[in-house]
Amino acid sequence: LGNTRVITQNALQTFQEEMGKVMKDPYKVVMRKTKLPLSLLDERAQRFFFQSSRVHILDTEGFDTTFGPKAQRKRPNIKVSDMQGLAEMAQSLTEKYNEENDKDLVREDLDERPEAKESIYSKGQSKRIWNELYKVVDSSDVILQVLDARDPLGTRSKHIETFIKKEKSHKHLIFILNKCDLVPTWVTQQWVSVLSEEHPTLAFHASVTNPFGKGALINLLRQFSKLHSDKKQISVGLIGYPNVGKSSIINTLKAKKVCKVAPIAGETKVWQYITLMRRIYLVDCPGVVYPTGDTETEIILKGVVRVENVKEAAEHIPTVLERVKREYLAKTYRVQAWDDCTDFLEQVSRRSGKLLKGGEPDINTVAKMILNDFQRGKLPYFVAPPKQENDDRIVNRDCPMVDKAKDIDNSTATSKREHPESLASKKDSFKNTSALQVRQDFSAIHVAPDFAGDDVRPLEEISGVDAEQESDDEEESRADSKDEAVEKPGEDSEEDAPELIPITVE
Repeated sequence: LGNTRVITQNALQTFQEEMGKVMKDPYKVVMRKTKLPLSLLDERAQRFFFQSSRVHILDTEGFDTTFGPKAQRKRPNIKVSDMQGLAEMAQSLTEKYNEENDKDLVREDLDERPEAKESIYSKGQSKRIWNELYKVVDSSDVILQVLDARDPLGTRSKHIETFIKKEKSHKHLIFILNKCDLVPTWVTQQWVSVLSEEHPTLAFHASVTNPFGKGALINLLRQFSKLHSDKKQISVGLIGYPNVGKSSIINTLKAKKVCKVAPIAGETKVWQYITLMRRIYLVDCPGVVYPTGDTETEIILKGVVRVENVKEAAEHIPTVLERVKREYLAKTYRVQAWDDCTDFLEQVSRRSGKLLKGGEPDINTVAKMILNDFQRGKLPYFVAPPKQENDDRIVNRDCPMVDKAKDIDNSTATSKREHPESLASKKDSFKNTSALQVRQDFSAIHVAPDFAGDDVRPLEEISGVDAEQESDDEEESRADSKDEAVEKPGEDSEEDAPELIPITVE
């Protein structure tokens, strides 16, 4: 039997070079690899079931640098030349030694040691949750970061914003100030003004029957869908802390229950797709918490942890008494005066009938009840917005705004007649603009808690905003969303033609 496959050295060298180019090119794929003489190209040998690479001595030391008049020899790297230099180096290392940073030092076993942090305070920080977040960010064209109106900065994840800005700068980031019905309207107005300086911000109240901001959000998403006219559909991802209302916003936009919701953290386990319109998809994401060094009490009051899993709930009540005003606590629990936290819990337990054997007050159960009331907004509380240098910045004056969808549809014909280059420049300017503001009528918000005293302030006047027009737009958006949802996926209308909607920006 003779050789069935014979190849010369020159042909093998040529084939090896061409094969190397193809393997390095990410846009080329080699088919039928098993029929190629890859064993002649791959200079790797199997020795004792371990794959080890041969040493390419000629790549590191060529003949020119090893032999002949240009030969070079590597000298060993010796830090010291004599014993005196070695002693000086040892002396300098001894002076730099720090006993506290020495992890290998054997220390005496102390009687007291810090208690290990419970696993419940690490909710939303697991690798599985972060993988779900990255899936949502990668698959979304528009990202809605949902914030709690009671503490927007506390429920804001700067780490995720930095990641999106560096790695996903082509994606649009919008702030949704949810639960605006739990704070005074002037607080919502000022927080929207403050946050709008960085990213477009909308105030929202998630409710299937009586929502606020639904029309403005749907109109804004419709503009983004027309902005990305090269795509058949766009995906809108909702991210944020646990228990801020991401799934409730999706149910509000759909006007029915499509996502499982609960007033406790951790109800959403995995990401899920929901169809809002024919060209707009919503992506729900589990709540993600980036470790920022918050205390256990702060983590509980932000709603990250379920109260029923807290062992010593009474330890966190002093912070609640500091944050909530005394008059609100007295009105909610009908307790007039108390000396300290323990006295307050005992009076509330007797008032509510939470007693143990022998008439002893059940302090732990009452503390969990108070923490639940705080998380669900039954106790009036909010973080005041920062004081601004100029009061005029609070008002939504004639600044860059996202117009209503009705005005956008009227301007579609004008945009079609514009030159493509001018449209592209507008598109780029819109992508690079973060100071967009949405016109909303904050007087239409129905505040649930009964605020009093200094917490009640009048709203600043907003020119060009009508409450009736706001409600009409929300009803029209609801009707449009239903009409677009029943259309067949394959049908295209004139509205979906490739076009760019002119938006006024700075």
